[in-house]
Amino acid sequence: MKRVWSVLGWMMLVLVVVIGAAIAVLWLALPLDGTTISIDGESFSLANLSGGELALAFVAAILASLAALAIGALAAVLGIAAGALGIGLVWRAVHRRPSAIATTTTAA
Repeated sequence: MKRVWSVLGWMMLVLVVVIGAAIAVLWLALPLDGTTISIDGESFSLANLSGGELALAFVAAILASLAALAIGALAAVLGIAAGALGIGLVWRAVHRRPSAIATTTTAA
């Protein structure tokens, strides 16, 4: 069991690194001059982020991506489980059990 958790941990680390690299490439490739975000009436441009604000935005983007992946995986698992349960219930309702064979003895 320890090996499974180790493999899952390494897979999660690789996933974070890949998502971080993709976000970094997109950050450098996309034009950020016209991109503004408004929160509570305060507007700021992504091109003006620097230092701690940039690191915080980067970490927030990675966490949002991981949350979206986790929610998608959970929805897929729940859908498969519900489908399996539905198939099982239909099978039990339709499946005919063999009737008991009645044996009769005749008096001689």
